[in-house]
Amino acid sequence: MIIRRRGAQPGCRNALKHGIYSHFITLADDSDLHDMADDNTQDELNLARMCLAKALNEKESAINPKEKLAWDFASHYWLDTIIIIKIKNMERKQVVVEVWDTFIDAIRAANDKQVIKR
Repeated sequence: MIIRRRGAQPGCRNALKHGIYSHFITLADDSDLHDMADDNTQDELNLARMCLAKALNEKESAINPKEKLAWDFASHYWLDTIIIIKIKNMERKQVVVEVWDTFIDAIRAANDKQVIKR
């Protein structure tokens, strides 16, 4: 049994369809960011950085408090996106190192079992 808490549930995308984010981030853009390949994220990272810079500039030039708040939310979204991409890149590098170490250990164990000199 899943316990539902008050408010939006995890994975809910209604804010992107109807909320304050809908003015700045389309559902297509959001799904494109999540569907992009994980092997090379430099383009996505650059795009997120450009969008963050734009949101910060628009926030500074906004006169209306509601508009200022909307750009602030957009800034937070793009900053979170950048952080997530950076964390995924760090985790990916760690996995590659662990796989390589496991592979080398397996070769050494096979060599030891066959009494092969190093």
